[in-house]
Amino acid sequence: MSSFLKKQSQEISRLLQVFKEKGRYHTIQKIGEGGISVVSTSFDRHLNRIIAMKELKQERCDNPHLLRAFITEAKLISYLDHPGIVPIFDTFYLEDDKLCYTMKLVEGIRLLSLLGYRAKGKDGPGVSVNQFLDIFRKMCETLSYAHDHGVIHLDIKPDNIIIGKYGEVTIMDWGNARLYNPKPYYDYFSQHLDEVSVSGFDKEAQNLILGTPDYMSPEQTNTPRDKLGPGSDIFSAGIILYLMLCGKHPFSHVDKTAELMREIRDYTPDPVHKINSDIPVRLSMICRNMLQKDPGERYASFKDILEDISEFCNSGQAFSTRTYQPGEILFSEGDAGEFAFEILQGAVDVIKKIEGKEKVLARLKKGEIVGELAIFAGQPRTATVRAVEPTAIRIMDKGSVEKELDKLSPWVGKMITSLSNRFIEMNEKLAHS
Repeated sequence: MSSFLKKQSQEISRLLQVFKEKGRYHTIQKIGEGGISVVSTSFDRHLNRIIAMKELKQERCDNPHLLRAFITEAKLISYLDHPGIVPIFDTFYLEDDKLCYTMKLVEGIRLLSLLGYRAKGKDGPGVSVNQFLDIFRKMCETLSYAHDHGVIHLDIKPDNIIIGKYGEVTIMDWGNARLYNPKPYYDYFSQHLDEVSVSGFDKEAQNLILGTPDYMSPEQTNTPRDKLGPGSDIFSAGIILYLMLCGKHPFSHVDKTAELMREIRDYTPDPVHKINSDIPVRLSMICRNMLQKDPGERYASFKDILEDISEFCNSGQAFSTRTYQPGEILFSEGDAGEFAFEILQGAVDVIKKIEGKEKVLARLKKGEIVGELAIFAGQPRTATVRAVEPTAIRIMDKGSVEKELDKLSPWVGKMITSLSNRFIEMNEKLAHS
């Protein structure tokens, strides 16, 4: 062998040496421990990165139910490929015969800590309702994905939600999850394999009642796991939303687990806007619908929840438009205030009849809003509006305006109504002056 080829061979051997050696993972420190497993940070010598490693405790390997749960968790997380779910890299035995799997190291603050700061009197980073809603929407997107893939989590709680440095939201700990609908699983793998196995999923201990009592759905407190569906996750997420909006748990009157479960089944918590007057009614109703006792009366899916939250957050509704010719009446004094409008083009006169004669109170042009006072005050029109040139308007009907008002906190709505009444009184005085 030539000197050149020998040097090449030595270089290749040197480059591959680290991949042939044992001890790929070097444990750095333990970062968490549960009843059946330990999570540590480790250094991956093959790829030069810090990862998280979850090991099944040696004494738990002899329990087939716990071993199956550990394997099922690894399989389900591997099957779910979403930014809000921590990806698993591999599953294997360590040198000391411990079963483990490696995954991305997720760093950040747990939602539990942020909710602690939300409670009155706590010090910590201020988190606004809008920021909490952003976190909540990302949670819902992740759970919507999981449900679409036939998987329910069954342990949604603030301690299992991590918010990263850049706003990323990750749902952790899928150890209690189950494949409630295997069809998406079969459909996915049948694209690549002739035979699909769900070994382990269909042999779980389905008759157990598992979860965290504070965040269980009513049916989860007394129903075997194999009878549960997506509605359980929706209820648990509703408890989290309740906490986000008012800093109070909806079921916090008792300390004993059995009594807490009875309360979850039987007690209806006060609406969020009754506890925190800054919370708009529409947002409060979204939370209420998630916390319905009967799963059939809750939202059917997280997609529906996301649609309602999106509608709540975005005011860009498509109002109808209409055109008028000069001299046409848009509305008359004494009419019910069923709509307001924005002038898109043209101009209108606001007219009031005083002692049998018409008096022009104002001429309004493009960009101005007309007729809103009657809607806000709930009173009949106090003047007539007539087009003075070809005029196009965008109609805002009373129902749509009230929906927009519901997005505001109740005290803001009261303030608008009060101001509207005062403006109407002032206009009456000016018209007769």
